[in-house]
Amino acid sequence: MAETGHSDHAELGVFEEAWSIFTDPSHIMAELGWTVIQDVVLIWLLYGTLWKKVILPRLHDKFDKEHAIEHHDDHKS
Repeated sequence: MAETGHSDHAELGVFEEAWSIFTDPSHIMAELGWTVIQDVVLIWLLYGTLWKKVILPRLHDKFDKEHAIEHHDDHKS
């Protein structure tokens, strides 16, 4: 009768199993894929585009209006 609920790594210790996962090529490719997705989508797109180009300028303008700040050296056209 076959045992159920056991993984292929059931006989390995904690460190051996961790090392086998760490050096598994498919696991490395999956981690690199998620890293690229997170770096490109979350950091570059959301932070670089949405935060710096849309939200931050609006907050800056709102703060300037609330505190009656005028910038004489603005490079905006």
